[in-house]
Amino acid sequence: MPDTPSTPPISTTEPDLARFRRLLIFGGSFDPPHVAHAELPLLVAAQIGADVVVYVPAGKAPHKLDKVQTDPQHRLAMLRRAVSELPHAVVVTDEIDRVADGRPSYTVDTLEQLAPRLHPEAEMRLLIGTDQVDIFDSWHRAERVIELAEPVVMMRPPTTADDLPEAWRSRVVAVPTTEVSSTAVRARVAAGESLDGWVAPEVAAYIAECGLYQDEKH
Repeated sequence: MPDTPSTPPISTTEPDLARFRRLLIFGGSFDPPHVAHAELPLLVAAQIGADVVVYVPAGKAPHKLDKVQTDPQHRLAMLRRAVSELPHAVVVTDEIDRVADGRPSYTVDTLEQLAPRLHPEAEMRLLIGTDQVDIFDSWHRAERVIELAEPVVMMRPPTTADDLPEAWRSRVVAVPTTEVSSTAVRARVAAGESLDGWVAPEVAAYIAECGLYQDEKH
């Protein structure tokens, strides 16, 4: 394993969210961020007329508290590299900044933090996958989440709207299917396989420089 350089400090620079009118909020562990994380939200944003995709890296993902997660500073650094060249994409650090309080990274907390920083006429939409629909009622303060940011469901073949509960069908946006996942990327790194086409070149370089995922236990 190469020497691990000191990780960059978590940026305190906050994007100006008040200039946008419709924001697509996309949270995740991004461990690591891959090409689908970059490409698919932009497709959804175009379909719903969103001005920007707001990426929110989780500090402590509530559904992964029993799993080892890569240091949030690494995940943030990789995510910034993954979206740095994308139009209409910004990264906010609200959930990473809350790690010290010991609470899981609840989406409702993040949305409530974001809301005062928006234009008075702005609208937030929350991007989720179809895998979250069945468990959405178990989310912390799920009804409040919907009040703050109406969900948009990113549906990939072979799933169709008819496979979802009726109340969710109007929230669906179809996107292309993909084999790419963070789990697969980590496995490729551990196996010494190329990441070409799986992550942005800048992310692949960061993974190599910092020796991440060499021993896949995530």
